[in-house]
Amino acid sequence: MGSGIALAFAKGGCDVSIWDVDQGATKKAMSNIGSALDTLVETNTISKENADLSLNRITPTDQMVQAVRESDMVFEVVPEKIELKRSIFKKLDSLCNKDTILASNTSTFKIRVLASATKRRDKVIGTHWMNPPYILPLVEVIPSAKTSTSTTSTVKSFLESIGKRPVMCKDTPGFIVNRIHSALLVEAVSIVEKGIASMEDVDMVWTQHLGPRYCVVGPLALMDSFGLDTEHSQYSYLQKMTKEDKFKPPKLLTSKVRKKQLGLKTGKGFYDYSEQDAQSIIRERDKKFVALLRYLGI
Repeated sequence: MGSGIALAFAKGGCDVSIWDVDQGATKKAMSNIGSALDTLVETNTISKENADLSLNRITPTDQMVQAVRESDMVFEVVPEKIELKRSIFKKLDSLCNKDTILASNTSTFKIRVLASATKRRDKVIGTHWMNPPYILPLVEVIPSAKTSTSTTSTVKSFLESIGKRPVMCKDTPGFIVNRIHSALLVEAVSIVEKGIASMEDVDMVWTQHLGPRYCVVGPLALMDSFGLDTEHSQYSYLQKMTKEDKFKPPKLLTSKVRKKQLGLKTGKGFYDYSEQDAQSIIRERDKKFVALLRYLGI
């Protein structure tokens, strides 16, 4: 992830320094970056000229202080070990300029816990990148309660300037992606474990249906298209039959059903469709489905 994030910055026109306590890892990172650039050139994602320029913007160093002392932002990408991350942030706090923003690629830990190892809690923020970061546009941005609005705004604008699509999340364990992802993976394993379906069929449900569907429509917009009353009834039935609280309809869903905010069919659900035509929305969605399934060969 570290090498991939460095490449994402370099592709965006930034000068980047990379450092690892293991110099063998730094050499491997540069090799990985070269290989990734070859792939981007082969797929016509980037020109050979721009690939060379990107590579020249990345400088490996064997000294942490050299990597960070003139940096406007420093991104920590060490393994998910809380004390290791805290020790890195404590050291960065002592080495970096007072205005340098410190960001973590943690996918799990609360940012306030990492920031507490520093004397610049207002300049510490979470930036959870998706793999591979030099291709996928999404980055979760997680300010802690102590992160300043200026830091948050600067990081968000910077990510947008290099072609990323930041989404904001409160400082909670797992953030957005991993909370949804973990729920999916745990349920998939549970279905196989209970003998409800084979692992091959569970995977096929995703590759042939859920995966393509969620490439086109997000879960909340999808529920709006189904009808929130239908979804509420479904979850209530599942909870009754399985006796599992994970299927209990969320309070927000119950509230919207009581208010008759049922989605597309009533003009308002999670989203407001009062100034949109439902049929036009469905037609545009269906065109995307057709194009995606043709591309995937499904």
